[in-house]
Amino acid sequence: MPLRHTTSVSKNTPAGRRSQTRGDQVPAATGRRSPKAKKPYRSFPLTPHRNGQFCKKIRGKVYYFGSVADPDRALANYHQHCDGLHSGAIAQVSRGTGQITLRELANEFLNAAAIRRDGGRLTDRTFADYHRTCAAVISTLGRDLPVESIGREHLLELHRRLAKGVSAVTLDGRIGIARSLFKFAYDEELVERPLRLKSLPRPEKRVLRRDRAQRGRRHFLPGEIRTLVHAARTPLRAMILLGINCGLGNTDIGRLTEQAIDLERGWLDFPRPKTGVDRRCPLWPETVEAICEVMDQRNNRKCPVKDEAKDLLFVTRQGRAFVRTVPKFEPNGRPKPTEHDAIATALKRLMADQGIAIPRLGFYGLRRSFETFGSETGQQVAVDHIMGHVPSSSDMGAAYRQYVAESALRVVTEHVRNTVFGPLPSRTARV
Repeated sequence: MPLRHTTSVSKNTPAGRRSQTRGDQVPAATGRRSPKAKKPYRSFPLTPHRNGQFCKKIRGKVYYFGSVADPDRALANYHQHCDGLHSGAIAQVSRGTGQITLRELANEFLNAAAIRRDGGRLTDRTFADYHRTCAAVISTLGRDLPVESIGREHLLELHRRLAKGVSAVTLDGRIGIARSLFKFAYDEELVERPLRLKSLPRPEKRVLRRDRAQRGRRHFLPGEIRTLVHAARTPLRAMILLGINCGLGNTDIGRLTEQAIDLERGWLDFPRPKTGVDRRCPLWPETVEAICEVMDQRNNRKCPVKDEAKDLLFVTRQGRAFVRTVPKFEPNGRPKPTEHDAIATALKRLMADQGIAIPRLGFYGLRRSFETFGSETGQQVAVDHIMGHVPSSSDMGAAYRQYVAESALRVVTEHVRNTVFGPLPSRTARV
């Protein structure tokens, strides 16, 4: 709950003199009543504010100097800046370690995230999630709340706010960002001691499993894949085949370049954009044929290709990438990026036409199907290599393994193909 604005009381009034003698009341950031905070002695030059800090009004502006829990540090901070503030030489107070407010911490956190986003290490969508969660934390606890004073009641109230009206999977993401925010404060030496986050737990694994189970089936059956492949046209047919042949997702296909495909040998060499992990995958004859049709169609196109899509294999009729993010902002300045995923839209339309409209099942279900069918071979190392999975830190085999044999990769892809389309006819069979 945000802090309520209060009217300051002049020291020359009777109410002001009583406030100097008995001390002002400092309620918690959540709006609950808290024990009275008093001046350590009558002539103490600073006044306890309801946000939990000592303050003083100088030249018509209120400045904060530190937590009411440490009056000595607040007084030292005041003496360090008082001459400059009273003379007008400086306009702000530099805070010491542990005196940062929640709003200042959120700004520092988002500034660091913006640097990562501009460097390509963070997506616009993730940055928007960071911004949204930080706004929820500030509106719940109060923007002027000192980070070092955050306790158990604050975290419980924050947990209730973040969990309101969302699934366990969404809550897990929100709490993960909130915990990263508080961890950032200690890692960047903005507070002296780390916050105890036991009262802000992430959902248990069994809760997450139960929530995912309630969503229903998330992968395609072989018959459904065959129906989609036969009914799809170029270029969607090639996209579906790449999804089940190589386990590619929407973003993978949207960023796939022509240089990543060797049509003569029938191989795909394309590091996964999300993780940067190298991956190789043998292509089926049907996949190679569909990709050749895409290239022929692109060479005969009339609309020019945009600069950001000139190296991509799949381009829309308007010459843009099939999957792209357009940065936009709400009226209050909060980032709200708009994602355009023409692959998901086209597949949803095709699924509806073929009577395969299953809730929460989209193009990414092809990637789940590849993992499901490919794991039946027992060649999990080859499956993970094709999928571009990051090996766990405890997997010492991944640290020593230099490559995955092509024969193992072919075993996986041929098994997936046989599962979906049936075995290829033998070359030695008589007609």
